Amino acid sequence: MAGQSLGAKFRQLTASKDGAGLHKLLRSTEGGKPTEKDLQGAGANDVVADVARAWRTGATPEGLEARCAALRQWCDRYLAQKDAARWMLPPLLWLAARPRQLAGELDASCAGAGRHQEKLVEALREQFQKLQREREKREGALAVCCELLRLYFKLGQASQCTFLLSAVHQASSKQGGLDLGSLPKALAVTLYYLWGKHCVLDGNVVEGEEKLGWALANCPPAASGNRRRILAYLVPCRLRLGRFPVRGVLEKNGLSSLAGVSAAIATGNVRRFSQELEKHEGELIDCGTYLVVEKLKLVAYRNLVRRVHGRLAAQLDAQNKAEHRHKQDLAVYEHAFLWQDDCSPDETVCLLAHLIYIGAIRGYLSDEHRKVVFSKDSPFPPVSSWCPKA
Repeated sequence: MAGQSLGAKFRQLTASKDGAGLHKLLRSTEGGKPTEKDLQGAGANDVVADVARAWRTGATPEGLEARCAALRQWCDRYLAQKDAARWMLPPLLWLAARPRQLAGELDASCAGAGRHQEKLVEALREQFQKLQREREKREGALAVCCELLRLYFKLGQASQCTFLLSAVHQASSKQGGLDLGSLPKALAVTLYYLWGKHCVLDGNVVEGEEKLGWALANCPPAASGNRRRILAYLVPCRLRLGRFPVRGVLEKNGLSSLAGVSAAIATGNVRRFSQELEKHEGELIDCGTYLVVEKLKLVAYRNLVRRVHGRLAAQLDAQNKAEHRHKQDLAVYEHAFLWQDDCSPDETVCLLAHLIYIGAIRGYLSDEHRKVVFSKDSPFPPVSSWCPKA
């Protein structure tokens, strides 16, 4: 750190309320070991003292403790700031994120998996509750909220996200809703990505698509890694709403695994869908979207039925039997389902009945005449009208 020590530079930037400069300064302490000059004037009972201690001790439990102490002290300063405190957010974002990263590194290097991260959850929850109680400091609470959400996902405790996000929703509702435009863009995009991810894992596809769509629209084009993370959850949501992505978009963002799934669904190729799902099973499980993608098989079945229906209707029209085009032989569908998914006649009837029940097809089965009788008006409703609830 050329020129000034950490303590002198920190206090200078704090006095001038240069949040961006403080964020840059704090990031400079992530790598390497500090010199004696760097640590001069750090003090003993201050935020900068804990940052200096964390820098000196590195990736150790003591370093994690020091970073948590720095976060606590900065939150206390943030709460005590009576006038505009927006400049304090960039340092708060780093002070909340760095302990999470360090706790993950410590847990990865020792046998007690999750121990440091679980301990950090308690520390962050305490700060979140303190900040959330102060109406004027809700932005800081959202910064801590994002790190808590990340930890819950990492620890496999996604159910805990519900309580956290409910608190955020209730607090924002009292203020007329969450004003994303007033938040720093990085914080708003991160919050809506994590919130949308939780909606997807919770089965709330419509709300998940809304939040993830906003996050993608507001994520800088240059942030390719972040855009890929958003799309990994957004694409399955949109497929369940009947919106198919452009293949080039998937390949550009490293999501070619979803390109085959998307193509199979669009063409009603159930066999290929099953192959693609099995091929990318591990990747989808790691991402947490396997169950969401698996449910898309219903859309593939629906599109298979639609293709068969279209061909049979064209044949009946050619035979001057247009008045019977909505009454089609069940045997043809049995052959199609056997070819595509090795289904027996009974399994085919069950699948068709289920598609009719959930609203994917309008019509009924005539067991007596072995016919599938389709509605004359819109036999295949839009996917968005039924798939999110299926």
